[in-house]
Amino acid sequence: MNYTFENLYEESIGLLHRLITPHGLLASTVEEDNYKRIWARDSVVCGIAGLKVGDTLLTEALKNSLGTLARHQHELGMIPSNVDPISGDVSYGSLVGRIDANTWFIIGSCLYHIETGDGITWDRLKPAVDRCRKFLKSVEYNDKGWLYTPLSGNWADEYPVHGYTLYDNILRLWGESLWNKVIGKGMNGLKELKERTLVNFWPLETTDKDLIYHSAALAQMGAGSLKHFLAYILPGKYDTRFDAAGNALALLQYDITKGQKEALLGFMDDLTSELSRPLIPAFWPVITAESADWDLLQGNYSFSFKNHPGDFHNGGIWPVWMGLFCLGLAQNGLQNKARDIIEAFTKTVNENDDWNFQEYMNAYSLKVGGKTQMGYTASGIVFMKLALQA
Repeated sequence: MNYTFENLYEESIGLLHRLITPHGLLASTVEEDNYKRIWARDSVVCGIAGLKVGDTLLTEALKNSLGTLARHQHELGMIPSNVDPISGDVSYGSLVGRIDANTWFIIGSCLYHIETGDGITWDRLKPAVDRCRKFLKSVEYNDKGWLYTPLSGNWADEYPVHGYTLYDNILRLWGESLWNKVIGKGMNGLKELKERTLVNFWPLETTDKDLIYHSAALAQMGAGSLKHFLAYILPGKYDTRFDAAGNALALLQYDITKGQKEALLGFMDDLTSELSRPLIPAFWPVITAESADWDLLQGNYSFSFKNHPGDFHNGGIWPVWMGLFCLGLAQNGLQNKARDIIEAFTKTVNENDDWNFQEYMNAYSLKVGGKTQMGYTASGIVFMKLALQA
């Protein structure tokens, strides 16, 4: 089939509808590697996509997903990574817990209430959201505002990103901002934390030194040299790799400066040169056997090793994060660049005869890979649609 983007969007909504169960939204229609479950991350992302386009069936499914997750909340406040509503099997993470199960749950619950005004459901979800917020407060460890994510502790569970991650901390800020909108009271010093997060994850030469987390580590990196937000910060390192999910979410939370926009566009031009078209990989550059953190990658997997250079988390192009990235670009006045990405994505889909809503595309061959019939991927296409309308 020769897809137009509108064809892809219509099929995406159709797939999301097929993921609906009485218990909520499944991650995929395919029963493989636990995907036919209610996942905090996948189900909420799919539900938000439906919520934002006013789809009543998907909005109801989001409500049911949140209810399922809340009923299986751990006594310490953690939201499950995923739940099998039939067997009752609950996972809070395999090798390590998943911080973003909690942040997506908070975001989904608050957005559902804000968009629908469903007070009855909110009264049921609110206690679980508050317990979840208190759990996340404990994961700061030092009571200074940033979450500290363990290795494998979020969606990129087979990739070496950890510490104070951009992705997890922007999700936390988004959730707290929404909670504040609903309740009228959120974290103490939320405004200041949001500013400190911005200046540390994209430090400039003019950044107020009093706001810097670790001056020695920043000096090694060199302020003013960045073309995008950092992926993560460790006590001894500011990691300069590109994280599409984290950057997408940051673009949705911040209005970046003219200089930052120019730098980001320059980075995207460099990517286009390397990938042959304007597409956005999950992480960049790829990790190879010669890379310093290859040892953290090669043995970190649950079912099989998937992170060959250009695949999966290791440079794979995930439509879900690319869609949110396009939405963030559009929100920052870069609609033309978002359109270029969406056109390139549509072209790439049409070059893959076996297209079936796979998780990602290989950065080098541009061939689809991973599990099929993914709600994540359908959601990314919905976010692209929203970017075109922005």
